[in-house]
Amino acid sequence: MSGEAVLTVNTGSSSIKLAAYQVEAGKLGEQLLKAHLSGLPNSPRFSAGIAGQNIDDVPDSVAAAGPSKSDMVAALAQWARKQLGKTSLLGVGHRVVHGGQDFTGPVRTSDHVIAQLRKLSPLAPSHQPDNLAGIEGISSLWPDIPQSLSFDTAFHRTQPRLAQLYAIPRELSESGVLRFGFHGLSYAHIADELETALSPPERRRVIVAHLGSGASLCAMQDGRSVATSMGLTALDGVPMATRSGSVDPGLLLHLLQDKGMRTEDVANMLYKRSGLLGLSGLSADVRELLASDAPEAREALEVYAYRVRREIASLAGALKGLETLVFTGGVGENSWQVREMICAELGWLGVQLDDTA
Repeated sequence: MSGEAVLTVNTGSSSIKLAAYQVEAGKLGEQLLKAHLSGLPNSPRFSAGIAGQNIDDVPDSVAAAGPSKSDMVAALAQWARKQLGKTSLLGVGHRVVHGGQDFTGPVRTSDHVIAQLRKLSPLAPSHQPDNLAGIEGISSLWPDIPQSLSFDTAFHRTQPRLAQLYAIPRELSESGVLRFGFHGLSYAHIADELETALSPPERRRVIVAHLGSGASLCAMQDGRSVATSMGLTALDGVPMATRSGSVDPGLLLHLLQDKGMRTEDVANMLYKRSGLLGLSGLSADVRELLASDAPEAREALEVYAYRVRREIASLAGALKGLETLVFTGGVGENSWQVREMICAELGWLGVQLDDTA
């Protein structure tokens, strides 16, 4: 390989995704390679693709990497650099979940930027520390290479102020306790795709359901976010694989004050033992729940579909109508059964399933 390229890195709690793209005339061109390290930290699995060929053997550099995410990202990037041969690497781009109020678009990394992002880690404890570990890994490997950070919250900064406010004391809102929203990079990509896939009238009022391990929905008007289901943190909104989604704040007070639960135990319950896993008592995986005959599995999926339907109706209210409903994410794209469960009772809103999807 020769020419110029950039790397993209998405460092998550259980996986690391890396890709390299050719740079042509200052713009991203074809994908040169991709790699996915999943099953972290206990059962790592490696898969990659280069020039149409699949690779499943774990590279030596990755196998020898330390247990930290920063070490693994550095090892994965080192492997990619070797595969790129004589290609000049211009920079590295990272996904960062929470940008808060200060970061509304891509920014180059610096000590000040990293310090600001670390302060936001309590608002995204399942994501932000890992995102920052990925940046640290690249910095340790290539201290001088430019690194650009893109934020999941940035896409939603176009929302009107009313959509951002909680009904809490004003001084808290002014200090930054606001509804931010997440999955913004996914929504921005969908908005770009709809520019060519739909006519202007069809994309005027769109709801996108990003349903995966994490799940949220976004109302878009002419490609701009006007409302979303997640808020200050990625715990809000609809139920997810292991996250609860929205619950009555009084429930948290009851658990802390009356049940005597510790704050860290409540946090662990809401982030890791709730959602589909908590509802079913069986699994967080939609595929396993669909295959199960247990009534608890069916009930968990029905609650999930019901809550997504309610959120769609709420977002349609924010849009004052609906032209198009889009599904994305691992569940949204791959489970026709879940799409059917959600859409079957949305006929009153004009929703009709595309049977070819």
